[in-house]
Amino acid sequence: MNEKELVKEIKKKAEERKIGFVKKVFTHFNLGSTKFEELWKDWWEKEAPPRMEVDFIFVFADFNDILMPGVEVKYFREKEKFYYGIEQTMAYSLFGFDSVVLWHIFDEKMENSVIEGYVKAIAEIMKGFDLPFVYFATKIYEDMKFEFFSPRQFYSSQRIDIENVLERMKEKCKEVRNPLLENEEVRKRKRVLKTILRIPV
Repeated sequence: MNEKELVKEIKKKAEERKIGFVKKVFTHFNLGSTKFEELWKDWWEKEAPPRMEVDFIFVFADFNDILMPGVEVKYFREKEKFYYGIEQTMAYSLFGFDSVVLWHIFDEKMENSVIEGYVKAIAEIMKGFDLPFVYFATKIYEDMKFEFFSPRQFYSSQRIDIENVLERMKEKCKEVRNPLLENEEVRKRKRVLKTILRIPV
């Protein structure tokens, strides 16, 4: 299974579970299409921007609030560059997502010691630069169960299902909000994005 197929499988599993707080799930959403011109016209005017595909857009309901994080997924089946995905994740903040998430998903065959190395490296970068995004690191198994490595508060060798993963993601997104939303232009892009996605503004 490749990364795109994995993202689709996770969406399928989430929708099958009919998770109450997950109102919508969008995958492989290209913000660089002309449909979203209002979001990027300040930078590229009438030219099409570089491709900007968001792996997941989740719409979480939390009491009277709606959370809309943008999620970048990187799937590792062998040792690769530990920092994959950081640049895309940071770029998503410009589009008005409530939070942005980097989700490293490791194949079940990867050694835990290797995964711990990735987690430690990302943690040092995030702390050193005070980066305002959510970092998730999980190992995935064939039965679509997950083992948690990061955030540390959720660390557990016990395998959990997608509902529990998304519940924890929602909780972290409540804690780590997109600081660019303090900018009126970014808040405007958020309103445009929610209108296009038919999410109550």
